Amino acid sequence: MPTRQTVAASVLAGLTLLPLAAQASPIEILFVGNSFTHGRYDPVRTYKAGFGPNSVHDLLCPSAATCGAAEAGPQVDPAASPPSGTLSQQLAYLQANPSAQYNEPGPYGGVAGIFLQLTKDAGLNYDVSLIAVSSATLTGYLNNTGNEKGDRPLIESAKWDKVVLQDQSFQPLPSTITVSGNPVATRGNPASFQKGVNGLINGIDAAAAKAEPAVTLFETQPLANYGYTSSNPKAPIFGTSTGPAGSIYAPYVGETDPNAAMASDLHNAYEAVAAAYDAANPGKSHVDVALAGDAWVTAMNDNVAVSDPYLANLPSGEVDLWDSGVLDACCTTPVGYHPGPYGAYLDALVLFDQITGENPETLDAEFDPANPDYLDSASYALGIAPDIAHLLAIAAAETVVAGHPVPEPSALALLATAAVIGGVAVRRRRTAKSDLAS
Repeated sequence: MPTRQTVAASVLAGLTLLPLAAQASPIEILFVGNSFTHGRYDPVRTYKAGFGPNSVHDLLCPSAATCGAAEAGPQVDPAASPPSGTLSQQLAYLQANPSAQYNEPGPYGGVAGIFLQLTKDAGLNYDVSLIAVSSATLTGYLNNTGNEKGDRPLIESAKWDKVVLQDQSFQPLPSTITVSGNPVATRGNPASFQKGVNGLINGIDAAAAKAEPAVTLFETQPLANYGYTSSNPKAPIFGTSTGPAGSIYAPYVGETDPNAAMASDLHNAYEAVAAAYDAANPGKSHVDVALAGDAWVTAMNDNVAVSDPYLANLPSGEVDLWDSGVLDACCTTPVGYHPGPYGAYLDALVLFDQITGENPETLDAEFDPANPDYLDSASYALGIAPDIAHLLAIAAAETVVAGHPVPEPSALALLATAAVIGGVAVRRRRTAKSDLAS
């Protein structure tokens, strides 16, 4: 399998033979997913969303007049709707009044928008498009039915140089896991996951006008409500997609490290499907995996991010990667389910690293308020402090280099790990910008 270095060298060699006009053409990339890709909440959902040249092209909302039904309509503010009272009373009100619940008007930007800004910070030329329907699965897109009807022809287009595919958060999980020696059912459907991946890639390859597009599978993160319970009245696990410990909505409760356990199952599923496709289809699109979910575990092990977002007192200095708006989350999913700004930013950093081959630790504008471009950075727009943004970039880079979550090291191991990662990082910083079109 070619390395990043050999691929970069080959691409750069090819670029020198192209006319200048061809070199200036942007790399066309499509993100396919659901609310984990488009970002369910502001400021992520609308980041870099719009209809101008510096925006993500939401293909399901190409203009204000032609926005799809799922993205049409004004924003609802749940916090303004419930009567005054306890949080429990407000949640009960929202549950009984669906029209007052949060909705998701488009156009969307989300993780794709953050990725777009990161490429601009790095001097890369990407044109980013998005197809993301909340709760969608890759098999749904493949079958071209239900909420995903009409989307498959947009995915299977000759336009794309690169495609990112993200499935429903629980779909790739094993249908049964073992917790404390006992079998526990999940909502996983690995056969459907593989069918969706294989079918869409085959369709994308068949439509390709150029060489088969490179495909990246976007591994999503562990779900906090799948591994933890909550006794915190300010952060209740509330919604229809919840259940008691040991149910399909909380299968990892009881694991010593439920986030690591779920991330491991997702890691194995995504890597296995990618490897199986490559082995069965030599000469077609190469499939790799952006280990974003693994990077969440690395950030937790690095003490950058909290592991249990339902604690009454979160550890000092640690950020919550999940969403934390209880009223916004009501009433289908709980808090601790979707990524919040920190989590979406970390996802985009991993995708940026995996897809472009660039080390996200070198994105100076994201981490330096003295940089004149800082006010245009994604981290600034999302309200992420420069030091936290840099620590998240380190977690992303560590994970991509290691190919798995980086565990919390002992004092002696920390020195060895730093030396190894530092050496790899130096080599990666010297790698040519394989996707630079200038």
